[in-house]
Amino acid sequence: MKAAEGFPSGLCAQHRAIEALLRQLDGVRTRGGISDEEDLRLLAALRRLLLPHLAAEEEHLYPLARRYLPVGRALADAAGCTHASIRRLLDRADDCRLSVTGRRRATAVLLLVLRTHLRGEEEQLFPALRARARPDELRRCERRLREPRAGPPGATGPGGPAGPAVRGLPPGAGAITALRDRLTGHDSSGQHSP
Repeated sequence: MKAAEGFPSGLCAQHRAIEALLRQLDGVRTRGGISDEEDLRLLAALRRLLLPHLAAEEEHLYPLARRYLPVGRALADAAGCTHASIRRLLDRADDCRLSVTGRRRATAVLLLVLRTHLRGEEEQLFPALRARARPDELRRCERRLREPRAGPPGATGPGGPAGPAVRGLPPGAGAITALRDRLTGHDSSGQHSP
């Protein structure tokens, strides 16, 4: 990244991948003959994309907001509460003990909360940080956000266990990286593609 105005391109690429999956979940609900298996598969894929994303924001993005924004502490605290709610809603939507109708209701609430949160970050938080934080801090944060996170024991990839492919994206934990690389013209080693 050469300038602060690109910040946070990694998070924005992750947001696009999450939004693509949310659209697929919407599509499952609007088609006739909704498949419960398809619903669960998409929710599992959402979990694989979303949980590392939330953890990276908490570890790198929100500490930056605390340092540079006048209301950064309150914003970071509120985001932490929202992230906790998103995790609970994801668990509820993915709970096989609930009826299909109950899980679909939980999923609808999850999608609403998640979309509102992502939109708030892109429309308010990211521009505020670009305007107030030092460019070297933004570059450092961007680098940290791009670092692969360690997965749980037994993980098959850098971001966690691989699972069924998400339509339009490669399978497993490399989906976000592949999308980011495609958008930025970099290969997975971080080198610029010709």
